Amino acid sequence: MAIQPENKSINSKPIIIFPYQGYENNKKCEWYFWWTVDRCKKIDPKPIVVLPRDTVIRQEAASFIKDERYKTLEVVQTWSVDTCQTWLAGWGHVLDNYPEVERIVQIPGDIDYVDEDVGFYDSLGGFIEITNSDIAIGDFRTGDQYSAKSLVDTYGTYSLLANWFPEISRSIRSLPLNRPRSEFLNIKTSVLRDLLINNRNFAYEQTLNFLIKSWNYEETKWKYNISTSCLGTLSDNKSFRNYRACIDQTERIERMLSLLWREIKAPKRSNSGSDKKFEEQYTVFSNEYDKLSTKSNGIMDTARTTLRALLGV
Repeated sequence: MAIQPENKSINSKPIIIFPYQGYENNKKCEWYFWWTVDRCKKIDPKPIVVLPRDTVIRQEAASFIKDERYKTLEVVQTWSVDTCQTWLAGWGHVLDNYPEVERIVQIPGDIDYVDEDVGFYDSLGGFIEITNSDIAIGDFRTGDQYSAKSLVDTYGTYSLLANWFPEISRSIRSLPLNRPRSEFLNIKTSVLRDLLINNRNFAYEQTLNFLIKSWNYEETKWKYNISTSCLGTLSDNKSFRNYRACIDQTERIERMLSLLWREIKAPKRSNSGSDKKFEEQYTVFSNEYDKLSTKSNGIMDTARTTLRALLGV
């Protein structure tokens, strides 16, 4: 359920992900980035900004580095294949260097604009200060139904998740959560450490991965207290609104879901069990995987056809 921040002093560390393509020619994105910095300073005088090294090398962070306000931040430059991998760099930096921190608040810095929803800023301010939930996810609507986020979730995430993990899919919708791939994350460091150290890591789709790993498959309920915070309506960088980007994201979601399903559902060999029983269980597992994989391929085919039609390619 949606929750409100508590009036309680919690040691939180905000991480702002610098726009992968910078904001050199995007005044709206630049304004949003620095507004986010100022808002995060209310809980931490020196927020962390994760800055991709290739963004620096391409001179797409030149004005940021020259800005006097740069000195008021803790900037972590890191190599990463994309924006998603910078999440891991930021989390690892906090876990390694700030063991006393109780919560980590991750905020994307690449939002182009808030779609005529001034309440977004108040909502985001409240989200940053949330302390009474193990995992709080910032949920939002997109003003453009043909934006990359909307297309990928509508024709990829929801259908693929329902295929591979139907119980989790239903529980996510009942949270309620519309964006299971949200970049807005406010999480206890103890929970984050458990999710990163004791589970498989991915360089992408971390929020969705965390949700799947936070499910108790024996008791069919969440392991942690998960909440959502409705932020309002926003849009992402329009340069990612194209067929290739949507397909890339959809395919990597499918790869992650199928891999996690195999990892979670594969039968475990028991010391007391017979080889024959294990072989029978593995046969059932393999048959079920083949069935779900066939359905998944059909979902991917439909997604590609629909995306081509909607994007006019």
